[in-house]
Amino acid sequence: MITNKKHIIFFYNVLLIFAIFIIPCLPAYSQLSPGKLSKAHSHLEGLNNCTKCHELGEKISEKKCLDCHKELNIRISQDKGYHKSKNIKGRSCISCHSDHHGLNFEMIRFDKKNFNHNLTGYELKDKHIIEDCAKCHKDANVSDPNIKKLDKTFLGLDTKCLTCHDDYHQKTLSNDCAKCHNYKGFKPAPLFNHDKSDFPLNGAHEKQKCESCHKKELRAGKEFQVFSGIPFKSCSACHEDPHHGEFGTNCSSCHNEVSFHQIKANSNFNHNLTGFELEGKHKIIDCKKCHDSRPGTKGNYKEFEAIPSINCLTCHIDEHEKKFSSKCEDCHNQQTFKINSKLKDFNHTLTGYSLEGKHNTVDCKKCHTGTKMTNPLPHDKCAVCHTDYHKGEFANTKYNDCNACHSTAGFTESSFDFDKHEKSAFSLSGAHIATPCISCHKKSAEWKFRDIGIKCVDCHDNIHSGHISNEIMPANDCKKCHSDDSWNIISFDHNKTKFKLEGKHNRTECRKCHITYENNKIISQKFLGLENKCISCHENKHEDQFTENGETDCKRCHGFENWDRSNFNHDNAAFKLDGAHNKVSCEKCHFREQRKGKEIVIYKNGKLLCSDCHK
Repeated sequence: MITNKKHIIFFYNVLLIFAIFIIPCLPAYSQLSPGKLSKAHSHLEGLNNCTKCHELGEKISEKKCLDCHKELNIRISQDKGYHKSKNIKGRSCISCHSDHHGLNFEMIRFDKKNFNHNLTGYELKDKHIIEDCAKCHKDANVSDPNIKKLDKTFLGLDTKCLTCHDDYHQKTLSNDCAKCHNYKGFKPAPLFNHDKSDFPLNGAHEKQKCESCHKKELRAGKEFQVFSGIPFKSCSACHEDPHHGEFGTNCSSCHNEVSFHQIKANSNFNHNLTGFELEGKHKIIDCKKCHDSRPGTKGNYKEFEAIPSINCLTCHIDEHEKKFSSKCEDCHNQQTFKINSKLKDFNHTLTGYSLEGKHNTVDCKKCHTGTKMTNPLPHDKCAVCHTDYHKGEFANTKYNDCNACHSTAGFTESSFDFDKHEKSAFSLSGAHIATPCISCHKKSAEWKFRDIGIKCVDCHDNIHSGHISNEIMPANDCKKCHSDDSWNIISFDHNKTKFKLEGKHNRTECRKCHITYENNKIISQKFLGLENKCISCHENKHEDQFTENGETDCKRCHGFENWDRSNFNHDNAAFKLDGAHNKVSCEKCHFREQRKGKEIVIYKNGKLLCSDCHK
């Protein structure tokens, strides 16, 4: 008894080799086949063709099935069709399509009456539900030539309507029939909504039969009904114009779609065509308020035909009793008889006062507050109408009226320029020229121009207060040191102090000696009582070697330009250099030593005798 799986596989392989190579020589080889193949697979008969469907030692190969049935393989790879449905997915081909049952065996077999067509991805509805599958699944409806060659296939149909049905509209409409039709029948088209078309139906149009506009005709030898390309931009495309173009082509400006006999009270009729443009309230009044079929006229909206020139007084009473011109529009508009806020065409110069700048945009009633616009108004000074913003600051000066500094363009801008400032108590110079007016004249909520001070300290903080003597800076006069071009420009004469600047001191910034900063902020400053000894600012690198009477005078050896020995003369020292000593470098005699944690050069080493250095 064979129990080992490997032994079983080996046994079948041997048996298959025997069947392929030995049995063909025997008269009884046909007894190895389970049975004849069906007609579709009959070309695969013979032991030499077994491996075209079978794998050695394995079951039927799904891959080999789909290698032959390429069209079906494409559908499965696209996740489409019946073979990718939940009922079939995961099943082997042979579970439904087995073979070796005889030449006439039907490999494709199913209950067509009860077949669930939804599994194909295309649900059958209404008139599509028919018993004879062949009415749809036929060669005439298949476009792919490769699928057309196949015998008894259900592949090749598209889900578009025109795959099976003729295009009644002959490519004049969209090929998506389902936008208008359903599966119950092509007539009527229940899904079509005329409101979503370019011409929604309203009024009397709703009651018309389709054929009234959509005429039937023969086209390409077939019955055809026109649905596209019908002109509808104007009413005259379908209707006769009884006005013969006299009022244009836009009938809807006067008429509506309910009836041509209904005239709109407030229509969109282009009244310009009559020679009289409607503006303002003329646009909204009932036409019959003017077109009243008055006696002596033709009526029927031609009441003004005989009047050569129509103006306001043609209809309205002149309330001014001819005191002004007949051009009412100079002061009024067609919206109301109230005076225009902006009389754009009224010539105000005739009143003796020309309007300029912002006066042109002011409502007349802001100035003309009386009952009549013709009442005289004083206008010799701005203050007659305008409040004195400066509250009398300029009352007793030559600038006592607004127009001395401002214009009618607005109060924001000022004509008070540098030349005028030059003649004031404070002439602008330096950085003051570039300083905006607001910095000095509006330090609080209100502007102030007079009595604001002319000294530096009236506007600027004296940061040196208490640090510099009155002798150097009398009356807090910053200009004694600084320029009004910039605070950083300093022109102080240091010779006035007890410390004359020489050499590099002349090129050193004041703050290096007098002010201490930390994070760009002044921590301390010292001008008064500042010592003038070198060691007050500079480190004494010689310790107390040159200290005399408690002081070290660096100037005895060093100059102000560099720390070099420009002032030192060895002849004045305790050891005068002679002979070869003049050529010896200082380091040969003056060595470096560590003292108090610092390295210093020993100059006073006490070696004055030859024997101190030469042994």
